[in-house]
Amino acid sequence: MPLVEAISWQNATPDQIAVRYPNVSLRFGSQVIVMENQWAVFFRDGKALDIFGPGRHTISSNNVPLLTDLLQRLRLIGNIFECEVIFVSNSQMRANFGGKAYSAPSGQIQYQAEIGFFGYSLYKVEDPRLFVTEFFGNRNASTSADIENYIRGFVIERVIDAFADYDTASLVKNVDETTDKVALVINNEARRVGLTIVDTVFEGVTIPEEARRFASGVGQQAMAMQYAKETAAVLPADGGAAGAGLGAGLGLSLGAQMMRAAQPETQPQQVVICSKCGSQNRVGQKFCGNCGTSLMPARTIKCPNCQADNPETMKFCGNCGKLLQSVELKCPKCGTPYQVGTKFCGNCGEKL
Repeated sequence: MPLVEAISWQNATPDQIAVRYPNVSLRFGSQVIVMENQWAVFFRDGKALDIFGPGRHTISSNNVPLLTDLLQRLRLIGNIFECEVIFVSNSQMRANFGGKAYSAPSGQIQYQAEIGFFGYSLYKVEDPRLFVTEFFGNRNASTSADIENYIRGFVIERVIDAFADYDTASLVKNVDETTDKVALVINNEARRVGLTIVDTVFEGVTIPEEARRFASGVGQQAMAMQYAKETAAVLPADGGAAGAGLGAGLGLSLGAQMMRAAQPETQPQQVVICSKCGSQNRVGQKFCGNCGTSLMPARTIKCPNCQADNPETMKFCGNCGKLLQSVELKCPKCGTPYQVGTKFCGNCGEKL
């Protein structure tokens, strides 16, 4: 390779983030000229070594200590040596992106919406040594186009992963919040490759009308019913009457379940309240399930004044307030009279 006395990147265009000069023959005393918005990174054997900032630099063992140390360990040190020089721009760049992603499965039919998106990311190099190692070493990039393609794919992959964490209804209702979170994830992970994402802008997110309908409760029920109808019409691959019956049975069963889920409960369950503890009990139970108190209706007596029915344990009429004690009660077994409030007959022991 011809000996290079001076090396620089003077014809950079606004959309170029880096340029690679491979297999450069330099010597101690050669010049490295770095523009105001650039870094020059010495690169050899897959490793980013010494870095030069803006200015004119004369190469010596003092300002390329990492390269000098590597050459000495390889026993290649001399006045002339070979390496790569990668110039990196520290200007802000733009990478457009776009694609489609699916929401997480949701609802009874595990519906996934296909969401379209497009926008751009503004980024710049934050750590030139890490950037060169990651892109020119680990990913073997050669041009700015290779780097932009990686960044575009990097952003799209993060968007797809993030959208997959939200069900359709959440994604439709919180699309701005979701894209903000995606932008934060992109920025945090970009630092691992030496980049900083200045901003990620979603210029458009395309949500199908079907997904918007599904995001409402009514839409979910309608789509579930349609799914049940289509399922009932599909026959298994082996065909036959049994297969037809199975397909219809599955569809009709699912449809019935959907209908029951969609319809509100019109007949509230009737209950009996326990007079002692206040617990609710199903109609027909004889005793309270909580405290064991009898739930059977109490026997009543008529008020001699107003003829209103009153529980037999009451001493005064709940309607007119007259005394009920004068009412003559008789044992249903032996006919012996007893007073209101008596629990057992004094003559035969019958429970009253």
